[in-house]
Amino acid sequence: MHSEYIILGAGISGLSTSYFLEKLGVSSIVLDVDNPLSGSGSTMKSAGIISHFFPFNEEINLVSTSLQFYEEIINNSSSKISYNNSGLLAFYEHSDHEPLSRFLDAMKSSNVDYSLIDSQELQDRYPVFSISPNETAILSNSSGYFDIEQLFPLILKQLSHKQIKFLYNVQIINIEHQELFKFHTNQGTFTSKNVIIAGGAWSGQIANMFNCKLNFDTYSTQAAILSTSNSSVSFSSLPILYKTKSGVYGRPISSSSFLFGDGSKQYYNDPRDFKSHADKKFLDNIFQQANDSFPNQNLIHTQKNWSGLYTSSQDSRPVLGKLDENIFFLGCYNGLGIMLAPACSKLLVDYIVNNEIHNLFFSFDIQRFNKNNI
Repeated sequence: MHSEYIILGAGISGLSTSYFLEKLGVSSIVLDVDNPLSGSGSTMKSAGIISHFFPFNEEINLVSTSLQFYEEIINNSSSKISYNNSGLLAFYEHSDHEPLSRFLDAMKSSNVDYSLIDSQELQDRYPVFSISPNETAILSNSSGYFDIEQLFPLILKQLSHKQIKFLYNVQIINIEHQELFKFHTNQGTFTSKNVIIAGGAWSGQIANMFNCKLNFDTYSTQAAILSTSNSSVSFSSLPILYKTKSGVYGRPISSSSFLFGDGSKQYYNDPRDFKSHADKKFLDNIFQQANDSFPNQNLIHTQKNWSGLYTSSQDSRPVLGKLDENIFFLGCYNGLGIMLAPACSKLLVDYIVNNEIHNLFFSFDIQRFNKNNI
């Protein structure tokens, strides 16, 4: 089977890339070692959060483009999936004045609707939240979230109606490269002139198959859903929670349950050995953090918890562009792939198909690092 592009990785990054290629009339085949709905990839493990809380206006612009992608997918379907525009409440310690200024400047320059909230106003608006005397709260009003368990299957369904081939549980036996890349797999032979690596934490191993090198840090993000036994409290109308000091984040799941996550743990082992469940140390810590944020709500562990992997570049910003001749890469979303990946995919597709380089492209171009060495 031949295609103009072979995309390696069927998470949100690879699938949105195939979407933008198809819009330009360019064929692609997406190959993945797992099923993206149930395998080891990180997209289905996402909290579905869309945040405009960034220290760079370039990333804020990416978020806006990604939202347009989701709106297109949803509007072209018969499914009723809504974007929960809950807002995001970020807590910053007063001592972190300099990084806070960067966030506020970036949001202001990008016309993001936000407001600073003092402790009294926070208590009046969200009495369930607790804020310490040395913290400031910032409410990003346009942030929100999708139910990823509805959104991602819908994306797969919509793309299946287009001329895009998706193959899962693919084992690559070997790769030949003369005029074309020839992939010999357990599901047949695939050929293409171009390859796009969009494999998340597995991208380094994929790049090695092409004698290319990718260096990035890998982290595990862990999450758990906690519920309350307090029937007088409803979490449904609360905003997303983000503790900038600890990296803890969360969002409502139902009137009585709240998702909490933490992406601060670095992962050093082979991603093929990764276990997608949260560890006890995380669960104990997140239980403490949750009850500090929601005092007197009797939050208890639920049985649902999970973990996923994400990658981060040396400057903690996305990476995309040309890795080698006819080999392209995009990734390193710092755990924010749902927010950033579709927009990065569009930047890359415009670059490799139309030779159209947006101003945003230069902020994330792989060439800002040493060639072939992120």
